[in-house]
Amino acid sequence: MPAGGFQACCRPIELFAIIRLVPNETEAILSLQGLSKVYPGTVALQGVDLQIRRGETHGIIGKNGAGKTTLVGIVAGLIRPTAGVVRVNGHDYARLTRIAARKLGVAIVPQEPQMVQEATIAENLFMPDYVRRANGTLVDWFAMQRAAADILRKGNLNLDVRTKAADVGPGVQQILLMLRASYVEQAEIIILDEAFASLSEREERLFYELIRERKQAGCTILHISHRIDELLQVCDRMTVLRDGRSIRTVRREEVDKDSLAALIVGEDQEHRGAVPTRAVPTRAVPTRAEVRRGDGEHAARKVFPEQPPVLVVERLTLAERFHNISFAVHRNEILGIAGLIGSGRTSILKSIFGLEPHDSGVVRLNGKEVAIDSPITALRHGVVYLPEERDEEGLVTSLSVRSNLVLSALRRVANRFMIDKIREQELARSLAGQLALTFASFDQEVSELSGGNRQKVVVGKVLSTEPQVFLLDEPTKGIDIAAKTGLLHIIRDELRANAAIIVTSPGLDDLMEICDRIIVVYDGTLLGSYRAREFQEERLYKAIQGNVVQGDETP
Repeated sequence: MPAGGFQACCRPIELFAIIRLVPNETEAILSLQGLSKVYPGTVALQGVDLQIRRGETHGIIGKNGAGKTTLVGIVAGLIRPTAGVVRVNGHDYARLTRIAARKLGVAIVPQEPQMVQEATIAENLFMPDYVRRANGTLVDWFAMQRAAADILRKGNLNLDVRTKAADVGPGVQQILLMLRASYVEQAEIIILDEAFASLSEREERLFYELIRERKQAGCTILHISHRIDELLQVCDRMTVLRDGRSIRTVRREEVDKDSLAALIVGEDQEHRGAVPTRAVPTRAVPTRAEVRRGDGEHAARKVFPEQPPVLVVERLTLAERFHNISFAVHRNEILGIAGLIGSGRTSILKSIFGLEPHDSGVVRLNGKEVAIDSPITALRHGVVYLPEERDEEGLVTSLSVRSNLVLSALRRVANRFMIDKIREQELARSLAGQLALTFASFDQEVSELSGGNRQKVVVGKVLSTEPQVFLLDEPTKGIDIAAKTGLLHIIRDELRANAAIIVTSPGLDDLMEICDRIIVVYDGTLLGSYRAREFQEERLYKAIQGNVVQGDETP
């Protein structure tokens, strides 16, 4: 990447309105009929019917867990359906493989760029079908680089095709994947699975330009997103998924931001009242149905007006991540940070922990200003962080369950310069019992555990340090319902007993179940703060989309 970053490598373009071509009103290039997917203990999709017209941009939207990723995974040939039919260009398929989907002209641009980082841009664009010489055996590197350069010009990217993928940012990589789907694979149906999540404003403009060009060429775009504004800007029609079902398909002109948000959350949310509040910390976590109906006890959740906060954040700012973030959290309190992917919620936690040191602002612990510029400093101050990507950042997968549990608390099990094996075993056994870990042996490699148990090991690792502040970044990500319920119990009943907790989630259900307060972050800005008695799903959902209702509490 040339000096000056992305802006220097792109030709300047003007803002424009997406041209909405009128798609064929009768011809469906893609139809889903009775599509279902059942996992053990979970119904991800149930009888979904959907018609995608040739040449349209069709949005798919819904809350976390609505079934969006499963649906597009089936269409792209990545997931095998339990029942139903996928019809592409008039031909029915009980299932598609990835190879079959590609042959049918279906391409996918995933949320996380999937490129070979050490390969060049040209190689990534054509991989694995490299341009070959006339004899068909040898790669024609010069012809491939010329073709790649031509493709980059079409995407308004001024990059050397010999640049490694690792040397450009994730946003540029997403654009390259869109270019590959468009001009190398020449796909008739392009699936954008949360592809805008990591894009800067300028990169979004380039992506919109590509979408417009593809529509003019007759290509069909299936656009999956959490962002209502994004879909309203680019889509001709949108389908709402809720709890694995297709609820309704609407035309762009039929809805606005508020009505689409109400459709996503469900009818009558405003009349269901706030979720029940709970005593701390002994009562069981209520079911989602109880939360939504307002069933159960109505004792107020714990409020902390008298005791001083453990952690105070004042005007925290990190360029291009978040701006002027201020909040406080008390001992025994669970504070939730809600926001869409890319809103800045993860960066806020990383900044407090010293992984992404902030540019300005103040962090106070127990009333004293502290300078946390690294994770080591954070740990010394009793602040621990549970990362979103547990296998990459939270575990040493080649080590045993025992070693991972005590890894952050070696001072508690060390005897001068040696590990006291008895103390190590006692601490590991105590943590395993506290977390209800299921495993064959303490000597078992942690990589052999289930996703839920691996996540519990990460929690045990941070719990072993006896911190005063827990920073939990999507702690229930990627685990099944039973493991999630158990982990929520642990957070509410165990972790907060002697500490303050800040927890993030892209969805609302987990936060509404365990939090005393929820603050909402949108586009790096703190928009609102809600106490438990104010938790209403539709109200909070509108807030994370950037629509704050008048009268919402100031953070």
